[in-house]
Amino acid sequence: MEGGRRPHVKLTIRRGGGISGIVTRTELDTAALPDPVAEDLVGEVQRAGLQDLPAPHHEVRAPEGQRESPAPTAARQPDSQLYEIFVEGLGAAPFSARYTDESLPEQVRHLMELIDARPERTDSVEM
Repeated sequence: MEGGRRPHVKLTIRRGGGISGIVTRTELDTAALPDPVAEDLVGEVQRAGLQDLPAPHHEVRAPEGQRESPAPTAARQPDSQLYEIFVEGLGAAPFSARYTDESLPEQVRHLMELIDARPERTDSVEM
């Protein structure tokens, strides 16, 4: 922990598209994690480079409660999955990054796998 202060990031992954068209939401807040795990996750978020993406992948986050399907502007295959990752914390304004199966960087895929593996995460289906 830097300066005795616990790192904090809240991550939300929205997945939609594909054959079913169902939109799922996975959330993980580092406040629910043990300190070493929270620090590692913050490091993984920074290594994934989500905050460094150029437009159209990087946007300021929509207000809470606003619901729209993830819609990256990059060309995609008809059944490809769409991903939107919201990041709150890191000492910056909340932002999101959007991807398709085809445009998802390996570092971001790895970050999503880490989040999905945490028992502290919450999962839901958006209606």
